[in-house]
Amino acid sequence: MRKIDCYKSSQKILLVGEGDFSFSACLARAFHDASNIVATSYLRQGETRMHILVCLIVLRHKKLVRAYFKSASKMLNEGGEVHMRHRDDNPYNRWNVVLLAGEAGLKLKEKVDFQKSDFPGYHNKRGGDIRTNKTFPIVHAFNFKFALDLPE
Repeated sequence: MRKIDCYKSSQKILLVGEGDFSFSACLARAFHDASNIVATSYLRQGETRMHILVCLIVLRHKKLVRAYFKSASKMLNEGGEVHMRHRDDNPYNRWNVVLLAGEAGLKLKEKVDFQKSDFPGYHNKRGGDIRTNKTFPIVHAFNFKFALDLPE
């Protein structure tokens, strides 16, 4: 088993909103394998020119994040986790991702600082239509780790 930060090669990993796929590529290089990784990104309809099948998802507002958590919680096995890398400063903290996850039966297991330097080759990029493919500052960024809220 290989490991990079909180990710292990033995996990099944779904990466949503992956931008230019540099984060998934970073994990695949570290693991020497990408067979357990599925990565998604948003592209406008006319820009879908890829040689691999990619699920197109955009997380534009709380309604979609809520739906994402609801779907993800149904797919988890006991011991599985949903990770969300998210900024926790204004205005992003207004999304209240912990509350949204809770509505889907998930509880916050851990919130850890996200350090871009831990992921060589990762290039953070914007998605959607606002300054698409441009970088943005990674400040007040955390990995929120959620698990099923099972009775003790």
